Amino acid sequence: MPLSPVKYFYISNDYLKCKKLKLGLVLNHAEVNFEIWLLGQTKDVQEKYWNLLKNTKWVQGDKIPQYSVFEASLVKDPNFDDLDKLTKDLKKKFLTVADEILDSLKKLN
Repeated sequence: MPLSPVKYFYISNDYLKCKKLKLGLVLNHAEVNFEIWLLGQTKDVQEKYWNLLKNTKWVQGDKIPQYSVFEASLVKDPNFDDLDKLTKDLKKKFLTVADEILDSLKKLN
């Protein structure tokens, strides 16, 4: 059985839940980097937010990703030889970018 091209954890809060959204912390094996994905509960929710976020820093281009509203890189070429530093850097970057995503979503209302 082939390995999945990504490994992920879902993260959510009350705001995201009421919008039927969640964030994913993703290890993309093919590109060897960590990413943050905005995910919709259904394909309709995904398409709704993709259209709302079109032409923002989050959504560029004209093709929606298969599994997410958008995907953004957090840590490229992670150094797995220093897990403490990688964990610290990943946590800091994830929290910063997650806050930016939430701010962008709140401005849509």
